[in-house]
Amino acid sequence: MTLTNKLSLKQLYKQAYFSPVKNFSKDPWLAVNLSMFFPGMGQLYAGKLSRGFLLIVLQIFVIFYALESIFSPQGKIMTGLICLFLSVVIYGASILDALLCVYYQQEDTTGERIPRKNKNPWFAVFASRILPGLGQLYNQNVLWGMVFLSAFLICWKLEGLFPSLLSIPPTLAAIATYHAYISFPYPNQRFHLSQRSLLAIIVGLIFAWGLISSYIPIWINQKIELFIIPSESMQPTLQVGDRVFVSKSKTYQPQRGDVVVFRPSDEIKAVDPKAEFYIKRLIGKPGDKVLIDHGIVSINDQPLKENYIAQPPNYQWGPAIIPSGQYFVLGDNRNNSFDSHAWGFLPKEDIFGQAYKIYWPMNRVKSLIRE
Repeated sequence: MTLTNKLSLKQLYKQAYFSPVKNFSKDPWLAVNLSMFFPGMGQLYAGKLSRGFLLIVLQIFVIFYALESIFSPQGKIMTGLICLFLSVVIYGASILDALLCVYYQQEDTTGERIPRKNKNPWFAVFASRILPGLGQLYNQNVLWGMVFLSAFLICWKLEGLFPSLLSIPPTLAAIATYHAYISFPYPNQRFHLSQRSLLAIIVGLIFAWGLISSYIPIWINQKIELFIIPSESMQPTLQVGDRVFVSKSKTYQPQRGDVVVFRPSDEIKAVDPKAEFYIKRLIGKPGDKVLIDHGIVSINDQPLKENYIAQPPNYQWGPAIIPSGQYFVLGDNRNNSFDSHAWGFLPKEDIFGQAYKIYWPMNRVKSLIRE
């Protein structure tokens, strides 16, 4: 076989994956815009159904497994971070693949991949999705480009101060994207590529996805809080500087052995005025009889098996019955902890949530939920 008969790797890649189709009229940058919503959508548009569905399923699995690994009590943080990185790789690769899928199915594959001379309205849409205003600058509409760019950056800064403005940036992004397309300076190129109905769907998806993305952190914060351990009172279970996930739930029913975060009462603040939150282990529930004697904590006359404490308590306390709606909490570092043996019972309404996992530093990641 001579050298002239051999196909380059690039040609083999084209033939194996992109199968040219005669009279192919789909636009590669529309495929890019679709894949920016979710990996695989651009491939579906290009007619690569199996590859599109594979990318969709793969990305859903990777994201789900990443979140499960990071936020579940037994999950491995490193595995979750690797999966998150992999999801970013899949996302970027899907966008590039969607572009090439359509590009190599065109009759003429010698033109510009990134349209500079022969401008493309869907590239203007793509640029506006990267940052509102860039599409207008691509269209050489400098005035509107600066207006959208400035407005978006101002709103993006203000939304951190005023949560009520969260819907403004996705609204502005959707308007800028729509404007970038309809103001494209070459009408003949614009309208034969897509109908306004398709543009309206994409703009609607941009707004919806932007709104969802803005509220996801708020939703997560309503479920989970992040805390840094400030003292040695929970050693050896928790070390100073450990970072923990705390589950917040209005229906949470504290159980014996739970590590709980709570707000200090007025009596505690009188002794420790700077305290905002405390973290201790729940030892007794309402109605339990608590006794601390000779280094042993007993609940209802039954000694607790505590393999998590730093050393046995060197003080006496009780016996006492825990009142209704209140709890008895102790630090695992029994002799160096400002807890219920010093200030009394903990009202249920002061409990903020359950600390269920150390998520940082990486060498200390573990579940705080006892079997």
